[in-house]
Amino acid sequence: MISVLPNTITLGRLLSVPFLAIILSGHDYQLAFWFFLVLGFSDGLDGYVARRFNAVTTVGTILDPVADKLLVITCASILVWQGLLPLWIGIPLVLRDIVMLSVGLLDSKLRDIRVVPNLWGKSHAALAFLVIALAFAQEAKLFVSDLILSVMMPALLVTLSISTVVYFAEWRRVRLSDHAASAASM
Repeated sequence: MISVLPNTITLGRLLSVPFLAIILSGHDYQLAFWFFLVLGFSDGLDGYVARRFNAVTTVGTILDPVADKLLVITCASILVWQGLLPLWIGIPLVLRDIVMLSVGLLDSKLRDIRVVPNLWGKSHAALAFLVIALAFAQEAKLFVSDLILSVMMPALLVTLSISTVVYFAEWRRVRLSDHAASAASM
């Protein structure tokens, strides 16, 4: 029973993304903020439960990053569209996650291995969630500080850049080791 729980939480987060998009389309930023916090909390909870109870599954390792990336892509896209997130942060954020999602799902070699999350990737994810949550909170008048967001957005861009380079270096290493293994077997 406990082994199904992390995947259920992740699937719930994935299926909640359209509802959050509807809330955002209605400009209810206070509800969006609280809903987004619950979804962010569920991201940590599913990983904790999976590791704590040795319930890590192949489905979970695929669904979790898909849910996270779709959540960020959706929220960042809507925030940019509504003028609440500047283009210089929204476009790289959305494009990075679209590319990483595409490469991760389409490259069969990457699907077969477990890419271990690194500090840069975790820092990027945490900052992306925090910037999005603060953008909601600021628009809902729950939080007012342009200074904090003006410092966090460049930091997000730095972690986005470094984590992307680290991810693609790992992807290249996997592809080259696969190529070397194929060449050695000939």
